[in-house]
Amino acid sequence: MNKATNITLKQAAEYLTEHDYFLILSHANPDGDTEGCAYGLCGALQRLGKKARIACSDPLSERFSYMEEAVEKQQFEENCVISVDVADRSLLGDLEEKYGDKIDLAIDHHISHRPFARRIYVDDSAAAACEIIYDLVKLLGANCLDEKNAKCLYTGIATDTGCFKFGNTTKYTHQKAGELMEYGFDAAALNYLLFDMKTKARIGLERYVFENLEFFAEDKGAAIALSKEILDKVDIEDVNGISALPRQIQGVEVGIVLKEKDDGWKVSLRSNCVNVQEICSHFGGGGHIRAAGCTIKTADAEEAKRLIKEEAAKAIEKLLK
Repeated sequence: MNKATNITLKQAAEYLTEHDYFLILSHANPDGDTEGCAYGLCGALQRLGKKARIACSDPLSERFSYMEEAVEKQQFEENCVISVDVADRSLLGDLEEKYGDKIDLAIDHHISHRPFARRIYVDDSAAAACEIIYDLVKLLGANCLDEKNAKCLYTGIATDTGCFKFGNTTKYTHQKAGELMEYGFDAAALNYLLFDMKTKARIGLERYVFENLEFFAEDKGAAIALSKEILDKVDIEDVNGISALPRQIQGVEVGIVLKEKDDGWKVSLRSNCVNVQEICSHFGGGGHIRAAGCTIKTADAEEAKRLIKEEAAKAIEKLLK
C-alpha cells in the first residue's frame, strides 16, 4: 500500500492545478454521490483546459444519464488518478486490480475510510462527498462551474441526504445546495426525477420487498434478501433506492437489504438511531453512522441474513437498554 499523506483541501486544489491529465474513479454500484463527484469534478477540470475522464466498474444509471452532458469524452494517458467517494479500494470493483495501488488522491467523506491513496482528503462531517468537491472546485477558480456540472454536484448532495431529510443534513448542506441552484438548472424537475419518479420495475421491486420483509428483534429490525434474478430486472439506481424502504416502517430502527453478488451478499443498512457502521465493521464493512454497508461472503441467503440480523439485534438491544 502507498504511504498515505493527509492533505488540506487547498493542497488538493494546488495538486490539481499542477497536473493536466486526470482519471477520476467512482465506486462500484455507483450512486448519485460518487457519480455526481466524478462528473462534476471532471467537467470542472475540463473547463480549466485540462484533460479528464471518468472510469467506473459499473455503468451509469439511466436515471443519471444527464450527467454525461457535463463532460466531453477525451482519450489520453493519465498522469494523475483520483478516487471520489470511495471509502476502501475494494469498492472500486473490477478497477481495483488495475488502479488500487496507483491512486494519487482520494477525496471522501466516510468515517470508515481506509487509506489507500498517496494523498487523502477526508471530511466525515460532510453530508455528501459532492459537498467537498463543490468546495474544491471553488478553490480552482470561478469559471470551473456551469449549469451542467453544478447539476451533477447538486445530485450528489440531494441523494446522499434523501432530499435533505436524513440526519446528516446540516445548514451547510442547504447553503451549498442553494448556491448550486443559482447556476440555473431546474431543481424541481431534477428532484422529481431523483425522488418521485418510479419505473414500473421499481414499483414491482417495492411490492416484492414489502411482501417478503422479515421482521426481527421485536419488530425493531426488518430485512429482505434480493437475488440476482430479481436484481437483473431493474436499473441500478432503482436498486440503490430500495435500501431506505425498510427503515420507513413505523417502529423499525434498522432496515437491512441484502443483494446477491458473485462473491456473496452485499448488505446495506439504514437506521434512525442505531450506529449501523459499527454493525458493518464486524464484517469488514463501513460507511456512516446511519447508513453503512458490508459484504457477507456466503452463497446461502439464509445464512447471510442470520449473520447480519444477529449483529443488528445486538445493537438494537443495546440501544433499548
